[in-house]
Amino acid sequence: MSKGLLAGAAAMAVLAAGSVQAASTELRRSADMRGLTFLVGGGVEGYTSALRDQIDPGLAYGVTVAIKPTNVLGVELGYTGAISEFNTGSVLATNANGPDIVRNGAQAAVTLGLTATPLQPYIMGGLGLSRYNVRAFAPGFQDDTVGNVPVGAGLRLHVGSFTADARVNYNFLFDQEFALTVPPSDVDLGGDETFSKGGRYVGTINVGATF
Repeated sequence: MSKGLLAGAAAMAVLAAGSVQAASTELRRSADMRGLTFLVGGGVEGYTSALRDQIDPGLAYGVTVAIKPTNVLGVELGYTGAISEFNTGSVLATNANGPDIVRNGAQAAVTLGLTATPLQPYIMGGLGLSRYNVRAFAPGFQDDTVGNVPVGAGLRLHVGSFTADARVNYNFLFDQEFALTVPPSDVDLGGDETFSKGGRYVGTINVGATF
């Protein structure tokens, strides 16, 4: 009797494993992981080092169009934007209506999936360019165009044509000439301006579809 029970349990385990594997295979087949992906989303953007002390974290948003020729490799182009406020404890600013700093930019990136499954962790890297528009009067801050190198990681989910994406990336800035270390009214710069150091981090959640 015990041998019969053991044999029955083993058979049920084999059938269950087969069912799970079949369901996973069917989910992978039904998920549109290749093709053209369109995503929109939002999240939080902030800064590090000296820039962190000058600019508070703000709202980030963006639109991404990606092409995936395989289940793991993707090439994407995107619009990225953010609105931020000055840290009034460290920046002497006369606040205007609306956000203190508006950033609008574009970036190109390559994504590489770590698995070929519908729930896919991935890494990414690329190149971007942003325009900073300073809307509040703040000594030491000015409008500027800044290049950046984004690197990061994320988790993407494909269910049929529906696609969801959660991503965190860090942006190495080519320069920070929109933010001086000290207000020019407090020191004679003499043409030797010192700019605040730091990078930019972004965390977003995006939803869309793959066709």
